[in-house]
Amino acid sequence: LEVQWASETAIAAVERCGGRIRTAYYDINSLEAAVNPQKWFLSGKPIPRRLAPPESLLDYYTDPRNRGYLADEMEIRQEEINLGQLMGYNREEAKDHEWERKKPDQVFVGLECGSLVSMADRKVFLPTNPVLRRYYGLDKENDKDILADHQYA
Repeated sequence: LEVQWASETAIAAVERCGGRIRTAYYDINSLEAAVNPQKWFLSGKPIPRRLAPPESLLDYYTDPRNRGYLADEMEIRQEEINLGQLMGYNREEAKDHEWERKKPDQVFVGLECGSLVSMADRKVFLPTNPVLRRYYGLDKENDKDILADHQYA
């Protein structure tokens, strides 16, 4: 479950039932795409690259107690155990389920930023232009050129 903000009790409720929760920042374009993906895909717009949170929210999204998407996974696991002890339940690791993770700038699991989704053809098209590939963070070898104001450090 990915949400923009969650209280400690909400986090505990999800984890007590065996779920996983992450808090993640969504800028206005990313939020619009995530709220109604079908409308976004039908509009013919490429999947946006999710912007980094503003400096005022960076502490929240890097804090493992908040299950921030920019926090270290090992620290999050430790905080899951700590919260379980605090709230009186045992947090058991789902051994048979491997959680698929998104990159910090990714809006949808399994779909790269900059992709066009054709609902009619049931196909996903990745950008091939080198400038677009760098802009959307698809070319890691050319990362030294800054082409956008939303790149992650």
